Amino acid sequence: MIVVTAVTAIGLLAVGTLSQLYGFRLGGTIAVPVLAVYTLKNVLMLPIFLLSTVLAYVGLRVVKDQTLAYGRDELLVAMTVGSLIPIGLLLLLTELLPSSLRSVVFIGSILPGLAAYNYHQLKPGSRLRDAGVASALLFGLLALGWLLVSPGLRPVIGTLTPAALYAVTADVAAFKGAAVSATPEPTIFERPIAVGLFVVGVVLSERVRARYGLRIGLMAMALLAVYALANVWLLFLYAVTLAVAYAFLQTLHRETMLYGRVTISVTTAVAVVLVVPLVLVTPVTRGLSAYFVGVLAGINAYNWHTAHPARRLDVPLLKLGTFAVLLIVARGAVALIPDAGRVLQTGVPSNFGPLTVVAGLFVAAVAYGLVERRIVEKPSTDDVFDSSILSGGER
Repeated sequence: MIVVTAVTAIGLLAVGTLSQLYGFRLGGTIAVPVLAVYTLKNVLMLPIFLLSTVLAYVGLRVVKDQTLAYGRDELLVAMTVGSLIPIGLLLLLTELLPSSLRSVVFIGSILPGLAAYNYHQLKPGSRLRDAGVASALLFGLLALGWLLVSPGLRPVIGTLTPAALYAVTADVAAFKGAAVSATPEPTIFERPIAVGLFVVGVVLSERVRARYGLRIGLMAMALLAVYALANVWLLFLYAVTLAVAYAFLQTLHRETMLYGRVTISVTTAVAVVLVVPLVLVTPVTRGLSAYFVGVLAGINAYNWHTAHPARRLDVPLLKLGTFAVLLIVARGAVALIPDAGRVLQTGVPSNFGPLTVVAGLFVAAVAYGLVERRIVEKPSTDDVFDSSILSGGER
């Protein structure tokens, strides 16, 4: 996990620096660092990403030419089209794909759409140069990961934390003969069920954004619901890392006046690094899950920071309410659908029944209710017109 953290943190800081100094987008803040990690895990991730990104780019171009889609809709279209190839592979060829590829393709399916969306935001003349810099950064990070995974370093950094890129399922470790022996982590959800849960999570997230104008992470709460079934300590890691990353970002912005992409890059790098010492003092064995918890915490800390100060209390409440709903859905799927998945010994909730559903819905109702009480509804256009002294009572 130390190698994963080093590659990602250095990649994020490089993205932030290049963005701040030269205006590069590089396919999004997390795209290149996370792609480097997943390519080291399974080399097939790279061609899948490239093919999916091209498909998402072309698909978004067609949709923009034929419709009035813009802004947030562009991102959703790009992510939907970009996920077709990786998700299609998972659903149609699950039994033929190695477990290491199934895990990285599933989480990595968000990257092609993110990259395609970012390249659409660039001026046409800047896209090739941006892609060239992104490619150079990617190969630099791959080289760094290649150097850090070796038989000589295995006793030093290969066994101190969960294996991750030193696992037997990691291509780089297997190729260099540096893998450490470890028990493979069991699958929590069968992929079709996981895809369904993520679709529900995206819909809820977008409904929250439409209703309250606040960002809680497109897939963050759905991922956390899955992680809860694996190890409750992953939720602890997320909560602590989110709080520390948010406090750090507030201080960074106040002292430096930095904003935008550079702040999300630095904050996410800090969050990913913070996860490592927390893993050392908690019973967390799922290295890549803990790693992605850090990524989620950094991004969501930035989303929290961008909310209006008067609305920032609403963000954790909305996260809690949405998470509670998705946890009920996830646990219910395990209990009610044969062979859908499992709850590990360290996961929660261990039992599923009416009390579990009522408790989850109560938490969600209280969280959403508190936010609703703080909402000030805007008057309708008709009401404003009727009340205006300039309307003269006529249309």
